[in-house]
Parts: sequence; structure tokens; C-alpha cells
Amino acid sequence: MDGIQITDKHKLEVVSKKELFDNVDSVKIKITKALFLPEDFNSLEGDPQAVYPIIPARIGIGKIIETSGQISGTSQITASRANMAIPPENAGDDTFGIARGVRVFPHPEVACGQCYECAKGDDAHCSSFLIAGKTADGFLRDFAVFSNENVSVLPPVVSDSDALFIDHVALCDKIIDEIDLQKGEHVVIVGGDVCGIILAQLVIYHQGIPILVDNNDNNIITAKNAGLYYTLFADNKIDRNVADLTGARLAKKVVYMTGSNLNTDIALKLAGSNATVCFAGFGTPGIKVNFSSALIKQLNFKCVNNGYGNIDSAINLLANRAVDTSVFNIAQTKKEQASQKIAEMAKSSDFSACGKMLIIDMD
Repeated sequence: MDGIQITDKHKLEVVSKKELFDNVDSVKIKITKALFLPEDFNSLEGDPQAVYPIIPARIGIGKIIETSGQISGTSQITASRANMAIPPENAGDDTFGIARGVRVFPHPEVACGQCYECAKGDDAHCSSFLIAGKTADGFLRDFAVFSNENVSVLPPVVSDSDALFIDHVALCDKIIDEIDLQKGEHVVIVGGDVCGIILAQLVIYHQGIPILVDNNDNNIITAKNAGLYYTLFADNKIDRNVADLTGARLAKKVVYMTGSNLNTDIALKLAGSNATVCFAGFGTPGIKVNFSSALIKQLNFKCVNNGYGNIDSAINLLANRAVDTSVFNIAQTKKEQASQKIAEMAKSSDFSACGKMLIIDMD
């Protein structure tokens, strides 16, 4: 397996690794596209949570080129649900198995299987997830070996460009669950990064009312192109503007996106008394929270940092066009130019939603 590896701060090099393919229920995947995210650039900058050397690119999609066994148990459900968009009359024998040539989405987060939570069967709350590009090799490589249970089959109605956002949609789907969104509720989303804009679309899909707040003009434009009606610039009038939209009550549900460069004080300022404030995103930056304000308002906190367990739901949301990913204009390159392009983008000061994202064609 050939790939591009982060060996040290600001240092990328081509590497060859041998990946064992000896598990009974596993598949070998030819990676066709990889998605480099802001979190991967953080690893390149020297993220203290990353394990080096590491192959970056948190997201990847590919095709099965070899199987070591038929899919079983939980994996049958994964493949079956991913094919729900395929009419029954078009579903052959491979619907409940993984065959060669099938497009798949390997899961970016895998439960460690060793911590206390995993030992008691609560892998959804694993305390040591293996995260692609951070604590496990990512997808900037030719091939990857995954167990069947950590691979989801992609239905034909989900394009490659949509599939690259499955983990983003899964994260946002989990946020919807955590904040217990009710029909007609206002949800203030602080941060117009990709996850923030996708979350706003899902709030609309669930018949809520999103109010997206950001301080980047390009993000505001992208949000409007995605069909968001309430987009507010984060200025000194933001609390008054949100109060006008919510009947002076502010918001009962607020989500702060950790990929945002906005101060967390904004999220607390826009939350009403006894509101739920959710901190969410793939990254875990050193953010600070004013607990004095939180105590006065008696706020309830939630935290979501991955989409584990919501991958199948995310695939179906994309299949049902609940999210429009075409609004995101992401730079693309071939794998031969990937190192140079990544180095160039690392020096960029573009902090818009897609400014630190790169699609790499691995074919």
C-alpha cells in the first residue's frame, strides 16, 4: 500500500506500508477519493492528539477489490440499510453481502474494543475511538483493509461527491438527536462551517427553524445558497437580532460548531434560560467557556465529536436529498499533486467553510 504520510510537523512524504489482510470478515478497498479536512491540516500543524507518523485524510470512499468472507451480523444491517434506496426488484443476491466492485464508505471512527465502555458492549460511547487521520491511518493511500462491520455499501443514488460528506451528515444527525429537536423550534447555529450549514439543512428537514450565525461573508453566502433564510452576521447586535426572530425569548437550542473561529460567549449569549447548548464538531480545539454565564442561565450542555452509529442514517438522508452538498465549492487535485497542493493550502489564510478542504482523486 502506497500513501502520503505526515512524519513530522509540516512534513509530508510518500510511504509504502504492508497492511495485513487475514481477518475472516474483512474487505480490501481500493480508495478512489479522499477528503482532506481542517482536522487533517491541524495534524499537519502538530496536533497534540494525533499519533505520528500518520496517513491523513479523515474521509475516503472506494471499491471492494477483495473479500475474505461473507458479511454477517451487524454488517448485514449496514449493507441492507445502505441499499434501502434501491427498489427490491433491482436488488440481487449481493444486497446482503459485500461483493467485489461495490462502492463503499469505510467508517472514519472505529470503536477501540478495549476500553471499559467497549468491554461492556457500549461501543457507541467508546472512550478511545480510532479516528482516521488522527489516531489511525486515514485515506490518503491506495488501499485500506477494513472489517465488514466498519464498511457501509453506497447505493447508486448517492454520488461520490455526496458520499464524501457522509460523516458530516452523521455528526449533524447525532446533534439533532442530542438536542431533542422539536417541530417548530428555533435552533441557533454558531459557526457557518460545512457541518454548521449541513446541520441547518437537517433542522429544516426536521421542520425546525435554523438561525445560522457567522462572521465570514462567504459562509453567509453559501448558507443562503443552501436555502437558509435566517443568516445573521456575528456583530454587537446579534443578541437583539436573534431576540427579534424568537419573540424576545432567545433560543432554547444552541449549537456551537468547534470548527468556527467565533467566541463561545456568543453561543451562551444567544441561549435563553434553561436552554440546551451543544458543542459539536470533528475538531477538539482548546476552546474556553464562561461558566459564570452558564450558571446564571442554568444551561444544559451536550457534546458531539463524531458521527459514530449514525452512518447508515446519514446515507439515507443523502439518498433522500435532505442535504444539498452541491453548495460547497471544494478544491480538487490528483494524488500526484496532493503533497504540493496540501503544502500550499496549509499557508492559506482562507477561513471560509471550504477554505481548508481538498478532494484528492486517488485513481
